[in-house]
Amino acid sequence: MSKTEDFSKHITEGYTCKGDFITLGGAILEGQPVENTHVNIPLKTLNRHGLIAGATGTGKTKTIQVLSEQLSQNGIPVLMMDIKGDFSGIAVPGEEKPFITDRHAKITLPYETKGFPVELMTISEQNGVRLRATVSEFGPVLFSRILDLNDTQSGVVSVVFKYCDDNNIPLLDLKDFKKVLQYATEEGKDEFTEKYGRISTASTGSILRKTIELEQQGAELFFGEKSFEIDDLMRIDENGNGYINIIRLTDIQDRPKLFSTFMLSLLAEIYNTMPEQGDAGRPELVIFIDEAHLIFDQASKALQDQIESI
Repeated sequence: MSKTEDFSKHITEGYTCKGDFITLGGAILEGQPVENTHVNIPLKTLNRHGLIAGATGTGKTKTIQVLSEQLSQNGIPVLMMDIKGDFSGIAVPGEEKPFITDRHAKITLPYETKGFPVELMTISEQNGVRLRATVSEFGPVLFSRILDLNDTQSGVVSVVFKYCDDNNIPLLDLKDFKKVLQYATEEGKDEFTEKYGRISTASTGSILRKTIELEQQGAELFFGEKSFEIDDLMRIDENGNGYINIIRLTDIQDRPKLFSTFMLSLLAEIYNTMPEQGDAGRPELVIFIDEAHLIFDQASKALQDQIESI
């Protein structure tokens, strides 16, 4: 058996899958593509966390694009965090070029230029469908974690949420929360003390300052109505292709609290909406975070803990 035949046999055996799979590409030996030697990934493995690593220019972003397109063709929606603005071109057919068609011919994979169903989204001032959530939907525990509060301050937040629940007061945005917080230690002080106990002005002052810090990073754009639904991210088009939802984050690098707030909301919504399935045969939604280090370097500890738990 020749070296090429042995290599092809090794790759084919290693990447032969049971059940549904996607094909990443063809194997290369000593710089040359090998015919009919394809690298496949079982769809069930994409239920798990993964890492695409490599030096600059080695194709990490292109790999995410290929994965997203393959998933879409298999009827699986994708949520993509796009920090560099590289992915919106997926929506339109690419330009057919000789070196691409030649490459596909050598690895014996069909090549077709096509566009995919795409929805552009944003959590900031950029163009796209605005993703939002209300303060009430976060609940006191998650909201306190976003603000990085201590136990005493978190207790005050719980009282504020309880007061609003008891009095049917909606907490839609940060302005609503600040108004109730100030009311608790000013004109509503006696009412709060009678029903819930005395609230320290020092605690409310600290909470207010951290809320303002969150506002300064643009969170007032995220909090409010109408809230996004997980179902909005899981659409299939009329041809059976999953939507590729691209969240534009090119202006978020210097606003880590805003990104952490959105991600905590998203992960909590996924956790509460989608039931535990164990080792399912295929994912219902796949999330990609391109250039993750740029937005996770300063991410809140609450977000890091939440990601590790899912």
